[in-house]
Amino acid sequence: MTSLRTALRRRLDPDSENGVSLVELIVTMMVTGIVLTIVAAMFVNVAKVTADANGTNTRSSVAANVMNEMSKVIRVAANNATASSEDPDPAIVAGTASTLTVYSYVDTSPTAPAPTKVTFRVDANGNVWEDRVAGAASGSYWTFTGTSTSRNLGAPITATTLFTYLDQGGQTVVPGGTGLTLAQRNSVASIKVTVTIANTPTLGSDPIVIINTVGMPNLLLTGTDN
Repeated sequence: MTSLRTALRRRLDPDSENGVSLVELIVTMMVTGIVLTIVAAMFVNVAKVTADANGTNTRSSVAANVMNEMSKVIRVAANNATASSEDPDPAIVAGTASTLTVYSYVDTSPTAPAPTKVTFRVDANGNVWEDRVAGAASGSYWTFTGTSTSRNLGAPITATTLFTYLDQGGQTVVPGGTGLTLAQRNSVASIKVTVTIANTPTLGSDPIVIINTVGMPNLLLTGTDN
């Protein structure tokens, strides 16, 4: 009985040393702070990795969209007969390393095919644009004097080496300062397209690069594939 009373007095004694000391409280606070810092750092790292992955997926989708559209248009490019010459105009109307204009039977009707003049260009902000002018019948020929429609294919793209021109033997045809000459345009049999989507602070740290060499089989039907 005496032992029980003694124990109760010690529990109720305000001067008892039982409880948490100041040193223990400080240590607990320090450990808690360290744990919170580690958790916060892990959260930031996970958030950054997730953002980079999402940005990479976004840029991959943009690059694929640009490549798919360019490949589709180039693959069905064809020469355009004119009333002023026995020789048709080359399928490539104009070409530099960063711009391309072709006559193409893209998205046309199989029963009444009509060509479209398509231009790919990159603006100062890295946006890839596709401009289309539908062909209008003029007797047995086609003209392209109508209104142009434009569509933004995506951004931001690096336009330095967007188009590389190849002849039938796979040799590079290098454009001059003003672009491909008439002889060069007639000699091009395929085009290597290099789509590079630049990295940005919000869209991942590594650039996305897709390369595809697109042949133009319709040139074989017109006799300009030398």
